[in-house]
Amino acid sequence: MKHTSKLRLLLCLPLALLLFIKAESAIDFRKGSLEKIKETAGQEGKLYFVNFTASWCSPCKFMDDYTYTDPGLSYYVRQNYLATKVDIDAFDGVGYKQQYNIRSLPSILIFNSKGRLVGRYEESMSASQMISVLKQYDSPSNRVKVKPKYSRPPLAPKKTTPTKKVNTSPSGRTSPSRPKAKVIPQGKGLYRFEVTKQASSGYSVQIGVYGDYENVLRETAKFKDLFAEPIIVHIDKIRGKTVYRVMVGEFSSESQASRFTGKVKNKGLEGFVKDLSGLK
Repeated sequence: MKHTSKLRLLLCLPLALLLFIKAESAIDFRKGSLEKIKETAGQEGKLYFVNFTASWCSPCKFMDDYTYTDPGLSYYVRQNYLATKVDIDAFDGVGYKQQYNIRSLPSILIFNSKGRLVGRYEESMSASQMISVLKQYDSPSNRVKVKPKYSRPPLAPKKTTPTKKVNTSPSGRTSPSRPKAKVIPQGKGLYRFEVTKQASSGYSVQIGVYGDYENVLRETAKFKDLFAEPIIVHIDKIRGKTVYRVMVGEFSSESQASRFTGKVKNKGLEGFVKDLSGLK
C-alpha cells in the first residue's frame, strides 16, 4: 500500500511541476483602469499594451494558452512593458471599446510611457511574433519617465505662521497678493458646478468614457485645467447601466474638431471627433 502511494506521488510530481512552471511563466496582466495603468507606466518609464478580448473569442483563447504562457515573452514583457486586458463585454470594457474603436478581436494596442498610442494590431500572434512587434517600439523616446502632474496635498502639513505678502504700488497703495495655484481635487472632495444644457449640434472631441461618476468629477477637473475649451458630458445608458462620455470643445465643423485632436495628443491623451447631433 505504501509503495502504491509513493508511486502515485511520483507520478503526480511532474504534472504539478509543469503546472507551476506554466503559471510562473505566464504574463502578469495588471488589474485596474487604463488610466491607472498609464499612470504606473509613466512613473516606471515603461511602455504598456492592452489586449482587448472576450470570453467567446477563440483566437483570444489561443493567445492565452500558447502565446502569453511563453517564458521568453513573459520575461521580456516583465522587463520592458506593463500588460493589461480589457473584456469588451464587461461594463468598463464597453466604454473602452468605443473610445479606441475596437472592431475585431483580439486587438492589441501599444502605448508609450506617456500614454500615446503607438501601435495597433488586430490579429492573434505567436510568442515570437509578439516579441518582434513589442521590440519595434522599445526605444528610449517611448520609455520616458513621467512625473505625476496632480498630487495630493500632504495629509498633515507642517504648521507655519502665515505671513501676508503685500505688494506696494508706486502710489504707496497696497494690493492683494496673487492667488495661489489651484489644487485639483482627487477622489472625495467638494466640487462647484455650472451646468447648462448642451445643444445636440456641432462637433467635439471625446477623450473618455466612464461608468463611475466619481471618475467623471475627477477627470473633468483635470481636463478643465488642461484646456481652455468647454467640457461636455453626455449621459447615456448601455445595457441598462449609466455611462458618461467626456468630451472637450464645441466646434462648428468636423475639420476644426479634427485639428483640436492634435492639442489633445500633445497633452498625452487620446481623443477622437464626435458628432454631437447623434447624442440626445
